Amino acid sequence: MRAPLLAVRNLRTYFDTEAGTVKAVDGISFTVAPGQTFALVGESGCGKSVTAYSILRLVPTPPGRIVSGQVLLEGRDLLELSAEQMRQVRGGRIAMIFQEPMTSLNPVYTCGSQIVEAVNLHRGIKGRQARGLAVEMLARVGIPDPAGRFGEYPHQLSGGMRQRVMVAMALSCDPQLLIADEPTTALDVTIQAQILDLLRQLREESRLSILLITHDLAVVAEMADAVGVMYASKIVELTDAGRLFAEPLHPYTQGLFHSLPRLGEKKHRLDAIGGNVPDPLTFPAGCKFHPRCPTGCNLPRCQTREPPLAEVQTGRWAACWECPGYDGAPQTDPSDQRQSD
Repeated sequence: MRAPLLAVRNLRTYFDTEAGTVKAVDGISFTVAPGQTFALVGESGCGKSVTAYSILRLVPTPPGRIVSGQVLLEGRDLLELSAEQMRQVRGGRIAMIFQEPMTSLNPVYTCGSQIVEAVNLHRGIKGRQARGLAVEMLARVGIPDPAGRFGEYPHQLSGGMRQRVMVAMALSCDPQLLIADEPTTALDVTIQAQILDLLRQLREESRLSILLITHDLAVVAEMADAVGVMYASKIVELTDAGRLFAEPLHPYTQGLFHSLPRLGEKKHRLDAIGGNVPDPLTFPAGCKFHPRCPTGCNLPRCQTREPPLAEVQTGRWAACWECPGYDGAPQTDPSDQRQSD
């Protein structure tokens, strides 16, 4: 048995505002194994991206602050590192692809020079060797005429090409973990498929682990080995992708699947989840989903007691009083697991 590459344990990240404290991430735990793609899925505002920024310690302070928890990379807690040590981890051992590459790439520097800068900083490679590596990485991610594209600026490239440059920059420093925050959101369907194929190919070639942040269940089905479903700052269901798609347990997860169009049912009306996403400043008491839940909204305990994430089946966790096998008493921590070779 072996330890996970990344273990997030009881992570809490809050934001202090004039209106009050926003608990953006409130006690989540999960692991990412070597060579695994773990997807964190949920609607906008649930805390997915804040989780990614917390792992890399990119949460702006103030107003944000990591209140408690651990982020263990091969057993080393990143939250205890100095700023200089964290800079070596960030972009080196952990790389990130941001949601919109046009806001992440510097518009006044060529794409190639930005890759060279990353290589200089994290691998100590300079001069012609660094340029050669940058061109090699551009070619590896499928950019045509990589030597020519090396000298072009971000605005001269299409959205798909810019995203490929971001992937090339991320992988140029040979990271162990790649965090991809909605990597296909701004792209058309054809380019989305190409980027996903590229990430899958790179994972297989280099044994790369991927933390995929997305709201798109189609992307999850295509890419993920394991899935954590987030709702209102919490993980409410955690399991491998096959079991999640075969039998979603939590009412929120079920609602996500019911809202998807069904192939061959032309007259099928999509089922929306009733109600509204709760205000993070005034989360409801008890289960945060109970005002919108079609099954448990009338149960007193759902309205007064928040269900902790508990193991309901071997290797499967949920946070719902009505889930089959749920007893509300977690005996294992999903961030303290070992993977078999």
